[in-house]
Amino acid sequence: MKSSKHIYSWFSVFALFFFITSCNEELLNPEPQTAIEEEEVFKAYETSQAALVGVYDQLSSPEFEGLYVPIFGDLVGDDLMISPDNNYNWFVAVYQMNILPNYSASDYPWWAGYKVIFDANKIVANAQSIPDATSDQKNRLEGEAKAMRAFVMLKLVQMFAPSYISNPEAPSILLATEPLLHNDADLSRAPLSEVYAQMEADLLSAINLLEYRDDIDDKGFFDKRAAQAILARVYLNMQQWEKARDMAVEAYTDVDLVAVANLFDGFYYRNSETIFTVAYTQEDNNTYLTIPSFYYPIYGYSSMRANNKFVDLFSSNDVRSNYFLIEPEIDKDRNLILKFLHNQSVGNAERISIRASEMYLIAAECEAELGNNKEAQDALYTIQSRANPSVVKSTATGQDLVDEILVERRKELFGEGFRWNDIKRRQSRFIREGDHWVKFDFSAEDEDDYRLTYPIPQSEIDNNVELTNEDQNIGY
Repeated sequence: MKSSKHIYSWFSVFALFFFITSCNEELLNPEPQTAIEEEEVFKAYETSQAALVGVYDQLSSPEFEGLYVPIFGDLVGDDLMISPDNNYNWFVAVYQMNILPNYSASDYPWWAGYKVIFDANKIVANAQSIPDATSDQKNRLEGEAKAMRAFVMLKLVQMFAPSYISNPEAPSILLATEPLLHNDADLSRAPLSEVYAQMEADLLSAINLLEYRDDIDDKGFFDKRAAQAILARVYLNMQQWEKARDMAVEAYTDVDLVAVANLFDGFYYRNSETIFTVAYTQEDNNTYLTIPSFYYPIYGYSSMRANNKFVDLFSSNDVRSNYFLIEPEIDKDRNLILKFLHNQSVGNAERISIRASEMYLIAAECEAELGNNKEAQDALYTIQSRANPSVVKSTATGQDLVDEILVERRKELFGEGFRWNDIKRRQSRFIREGDHWVKFDFSAEDEDDYRLTYPIPQSEIDNNVELTNEDQNIGY
């Protein structure tokens, strides 16, 4: 990865510090320090913590968790679409599932993700040797960085590698776990199983290093509960049902689900069931490159629409059916989406990345796969009854129960970036029908299935001596 982007060679610190050590007038009006030489970062806890904040800021960028990764997660799916009208061609190729190795849709998330990974690696390597940090502070820095690294690796393998159940030994992403310099040897694509083993090890370590932080309102940092939730996702992809269930239950225990009346607060601010969130504001991101900019019908790009067949899945008694609106003055043909709003002004919002409702649905799916029908029905009913008080608890069993849970995942989590991976991880049939303006119908055995795995960016292949075009994903 000897990229011209010099992704190895610098370490960003975005937090602003004012070091005031006396009443001297010069010290009361210091020059702001917004960047610190890399070799100085880990000489003090304060600057090390600032480095970690800088990595969180990178995570929230539009090219990764702030916009691209979650919006791709629904556009490469069957429930939502991008409007072809008046959106300046944003994400049209993503929705058309026609991405090439030199497109920004593959290039930007790859490099943004690896920038986060490389800087997290430096924190992991140095956290325990910070001279003035307490043991708890060292553990927290290391634990958060490991959770961050696993979180990003999982996003990358879901995009750029085949599903785990299709071939755990398939080439996946570059497994970078050590601080690297520009002149260090390049990395080849690691087997998928090795990347999953690394994510599991990182998250188990993070769970031991971190504590629950339920008493702290700020959910913008990974804690023990967040690490458990990410590990539940990892095990779910691997179809390790018991482990996924156990982690999901640990993650949602003692977390209050959002009340039905608060489902329409717009997901623009963290709520009672938030486990991890990414805040993006006007100050540190392009205000139009945010989730609400693309979803909210009035301000921003306002380009996301719901497929009519998906909307039909919601009964009239389901309050979530009110997330959809036909407004002829804006779009006479397709459903607008009201799930994501701005907080007072364009670009001020949250990107809630992990919440307890998802964990209940993971537990439900796992229990159903394990044949524990009652437990699966109970977990499913917890989510269904919150949105529809008149719903009758499911009596389905076996595959019928699994299918009902998967439909509920679609209804509860749409717009939050899960649909692409849910189709892929289960090797499900991909069908677009209804008012989709680009339609597909293929299964995991069909030629078009390659579209569910993105190409390795050409910029990586061109700059990495360990890769050639022969290492490109099938179909590209």
